[in-house]
Parts: sequence; C-alpha cells; structure tokens
Amino acid sequence: MLRGSLREKTSLPMKRHLGPHRIGEKPLIAGVLTDIDVVSVSPDRLAPVDVIELRVDMFNSLDPGHIADIFTRARELFGKPLLATVRHTSEGGQRSIDDRVSLYRVVAPLSEAVDVEIFSEETMRSVSTLVADTPTVLIGSYHNFEATPDEDFLERVIGKGRQLGADIVKVAVMARSREDVVRLLLLAARHRGQGIIALSMGDEGLVSRVVGPLFGSLLTYGYISQPSAPGQMSAAELSDILGRLKIR
Repeated sequence: MLRGSLREKTSLPMKRHLGPHRIGEKPLIAGVLTDIDVVSVSPDRLAPVDVIELRVDMFNSLDPGHIADIFTRARELFGKPLLATVRHTSEGGQRSIDDRVSLYRVVAPLSEAVDVEIFSEETMRSVSTLVADTPTVLIGSYHNFEATPDEDFLERVIGKGRQLGADIVKVAVMARSREDVVRLLLLAARHRGQGIIALSMGDEGLVSRVVGPLFGSLLTYGYISQPSAPGQMSAAELSDILGRLKIR
C-alpha cells in the first residue's frame, strides 16, 4: 500500500535553508559543543563542521543570560549555523530541566535550527508555535539507546513528528545487528527528500554515519571534544571519510 501521494514522497521540507546551506543539497556535518567548548576550542577545529549543535542540557549553567552569551559568542567565533538542543533525560539529556520551553525561547532567536523530542509532545507543540513564522528549522527527534524498533513503529514516529510541525524528523536508534542498520537505512530511503535524519548508534551502527547520506539522511553528527552519543566519531574523521568516498 502506498504511504502517501507522489507529491508527499518527493517534497522537501517547507523551510529550505539551514543558514547558508540549502537543505538536501549536500550532506551536512554537525559538530557538538558545550558552553565550556565554546570558550576553549580553537576555530580551526570547527573547519570540518557545517553546523554547530549546542547542547544546552550539557551546559554548566542554565542561566538565560549565560546561555544567550554562549550562543552569541559561538556565532561570532565560528561563523557557523547553530542548532540548539535542550535534550530531555528520557532521550539522552544530561540533566533534568523543569521548564525547557523557557530555554527554547532564549535560544530559538539565536539559532538556525532547534531540536525537540517528538514524544515531548507539549514542548514540541510550544516550540513549533515559537518558530512557525521564522526561518528557524524545527527538527523533531526520536532517540532509542536500547534497540532499533520495528518498521511500523518508526513510521508512526515520523508521522507524529510531521503532525507536530517538524520540518525535519531525526531518528537515532541503537543497532544490535547489521540487520538493524539496514532497516534504518531503508527507512531513510523511503523518506528521501521529505526531510529525514537517520542514524544507527553503537559500534554496529557506525557505518550509518557515513553512508546514511546516500540513503537521504540530511545531517550526520561528529564530536569536537567528546562524543555525545554511542558510536560517534570525530567531525574531522567523518569529514575526511565522506570526502575520500566522494559522498560530499
């Protein structure tokens, strides 16, 4: 049975740009930084990175003034589009935060993209409204650090993310076998051109970070100082491999 019309299957995200990058024109590399990294990492280490993901839940301080200062400094120092993430503890966040929406209100105007978990439905709806009339791209994400769910569940996740207003849906799941990786890559292929990020985590899933773009995954993640997810390689290594394989 067809999953939607031909128009739906070939449509790009409504918001077509992430900073200077046209979404889907080439696979983008996101480098993950904390507030400590922003003040300590030299700009040359960000050369392989297209987008900087600032993990607010990993910041030493959640004072709104401090957060705004870090985002402003990151933009001035590195000159890269910013992706703001205030991750919930249920999906890998580093600390419990009672009012994440208030923090998204701080960072959304300072960012080209924001990431919110699809199953944090109230937060997702609030942030979707917050960025609806702005150029800021909304990434609706789902993380599972235990397993790769079956196809039907993942399809429902994607549908729910789009229903809640996500421009791009991110699915990051733990691979326990090569079959898990293949299943995720085929999911990406089915949603190619619709705004999908698909990553298999863990050692088994490492290959997905390299070949995912061939199946339609728009963004892959590398670390600058320390990994923020299992099986993550450095942004420099990722950029080198993607370049040598002519994937970008």
